Amino acid sequence: MGPVTGQFISLEMLEPVLLSAVHERGIDIRFSTECLSISQSEYNVTARVKNRNSGSEYKLEADFCIAADGANSPIRTQLNIPRSDPSNSSSSNDGHLLNILFTAPLGDFVKDREFSILKIHHPSTSPSERTIDGMFTSINNSDRWVFHLAYSPSSGETASDFAKERCAEIITTALGFPERGEEHEQENENENEDEVEHTKPKVEILSILPWQASVRIASRMQEGRIFLAGDAAHQMPPYAGQGANTGIADVHNLAWKLAVVLKSQSQSKSSKTATTAETPLTRSSKSPSISSNLLKTYQPERLPPNTHAALVSSSSTSPNGLLSLSPTPKLLLSILHRLFLISGLSVWYTGPGIGIISENPGVLRGASWRAWSFAGLVMGLDGRPGRRAVHIWLDQTGKHKQKRLSTLDLLGRDFILFTGSCGREWIQAAKKISSHLSGVQVEIKAYVIGGDEDGDYVSVDGKAAFETAAGISSTGVLLVRPDGFVAWRERRMSVGYEERLEEVMWRILCLE
Repeated sequence: MGPVTGQFISLEMLEPVLLSAVHERGIDIRFSTECLSISQSEYNVTARVKNRNSGSEYKLEADFCIAADGANSPIRTQLNIPRSDPSNSSSSNDGHLLNILFTAPLGDFVKDREFSILKIHHPSTSPSERTIDGMFTSINNSDRWVFHLAYSPSSGETASDFAKERCAEIITTALGFPERGEEHEQENENENEDEVEHTKPKVEILSILPWQASVRIASRMQEGRIFLAGDAAHQMPPYAGQGANTGIADVHNLAWKLAVVLKSQSQSKSSKTATTAETPLTRSSKSPSISSNLLKTYQPERLPPNTHAALVSSSSTSPNGLLSLSPTPKLLLSILHRLFLISGLSVWYTGPGIGIISENPGVLRGASWRAWSFAGLVMGLDGRPGRRAVHIWLDQTGKHKQKRLSTLDLLGRDFILFTGSCGREWIQAAKKISSHLSGVQVEIKAYVIGGDEDGDYVSVDGKAAFETAAGISSTGVLLVRPDGFVAWRERRMSVGYEERLEEVMWRILCLE
C-alpha cells in the first residue's frame, strides 16, 4: 500500500518530532499564548492574543486563520457554529474519563507482549471499593503509560475526587498487583526463584486531565477566512488514532489550497504593471474567484469522511466512553457501512463541490477488474479520482538512474502527472499549461511510467504494472494533487492533450 510500514506512536512521542520539524523550517510557534478574540474583514483576519506568562496582549494579522483550538474551541464558539451528534442516538456516547499520565517500570512485565490498548474491568470486592473500568494505553511499552479511568458524574463523582494518591492506588489495583501482605507471601513462596514477578512497581502520576468520549460534528468547517480543523470541527473518541489522523488530514487538505491562493495573490500584486498575453486562466486568477471557490472545496471534501470516522468511532465505544469491540449489530453494521462507502480504511473524496473530477463509476464503481489486489479492493487505492495515489516501486532508466523509489516519493508541493508508457504527449502538455498559469502559482510535474527513454521510470514488477494498478492504458494519465489525492484520471487519449489538460486544471482550481 505504501513504501514504508505503519507505526503505532503516541502523541507524546510524535509531537516533539513535529515540533523539531517546525523549528527547522523557521516557523514562529508560541506556547502559553491564548487567543482572546478574532475578527475578519473581506481581506484579512485579526486575532487578539495574550501571553499568559507576562499578561501582555497584542494583535496578529493574517490572510487566513486555521482554528485548531480543540474540542471546546473558543473560536468556533465566537463564530456561533453549532455542533451535533450525527448518530441521532438518544444514548449518545458521553462517557466521562480521566486521562491519567503516569510512569511505572513495567517494561519487563510486557516484554514480548507489548500492546497499544488494554481494557480493564476490576469488580469491587467490598462495599468500600469502587469498580474500576478503564483502559491502559502504552506510550513506549517501557515506563510511560496512560490510564483512562471511567467515572460517573451521575453517581456524584467529579474529577476533583481523584487526587494523585488515589489515582496511583487505582492504577496499582488495576494492574493486578497484590496487597502488601499477599506480596510477602508470594515472595516467600518464590524465594528460590531468580525473580519475583509480582513486585509492586512504583507508580508516579504526572498529570490528570478529564475528558469526554463524545461525538460532536460542527455544522460547517469554514466561516469566511476562518477554517475549523481537528477537534474544533469534529470531536470523537480517539480510538485507532482517528482523532489525530482526521485532524492532520484536515490541514493536509487545506494547506496546498491556501498555498495556491497566497502565492497567486502575491504573483498578482507583483505583476500588476506587467503586460503579458492573457489566457482564460490568467484572467480568472486576477479575480477573487480562485480564493473563494478553491477554498470552498475544503468543507465538502473533509466533512463527510470526518463524520463517518466519528460514527465508526462512536460505534466502537461503550456508553461509559471505553473502547468496545463486542460484535454488536451496531458495530457490525458500521463496519459494513465503512467498507461499502470508502473501501476499508481509505478516504474517498466524492460528491458535489469538491476539487476532483469524478468519473462515471460504471458497474464496477470505477474499479479496474485488472487491479484486483488488497490495495485496490480493500483500501481503494486503484487510481480512481478522489482516492489516494497508488504505490508502485520504480526504477529509473538511463544515465540519470537513481535508487529505487515509490510513485509516492515523486509527490510533493506540485501537481504530479503520471502517464502510461506511451503518454509522452502529456509531458509537453504539462509544460505548456504550467507556463499558461502565470497568474495562478501552480506547477505540473510530469513523469512517464514504463517508457524507455533516458530518465523515464519503469515499474520493478513489469512495464505495465503501473498502468494496471492505476486503471489506465499506455496513453492514459493520472493527475495527483499536492495532498496526494488523484484529482483526475484519463484512461486513454489520442488527440487534444493540451486542451484537455487545460480544461481539467480550470475545473480543479475552481476558476470562473
